[in-house]
Amino acid sequence: MTDAGESITIEVALFATLRKYHPAGSDKGPVWMDVPEGTTVGGLLDILGIPAQQAKMAFISSRQGEDDRVIRDGERVAIFPPIAGG
Repeated sequence: MTDAGESITIEVALFATLRKYHPAGSDKGPVWMDVPEGTTVGGLLDILGIPAQQAKMAFISSRQGEDDRVIRDGERVAIFPPIAGG
């Protein structure tokens, strides 16, 4: 996923049922975290322990990102679960 020792800092916001996966037990608001350089959306889900089927949509700096999209230093990643309604 990355060269050893290289990392970037990103802002992560988890919504609805995904808030329970926030790092450090924080379930409110976005959090800044360091991840290895070259981390993809799918890799971030792994780091956070979020099962892929629980994450329906990810936005990176306000644009929809696929699982293989590499996240860059300073970007904001917002992750949403599937939405159900009636």
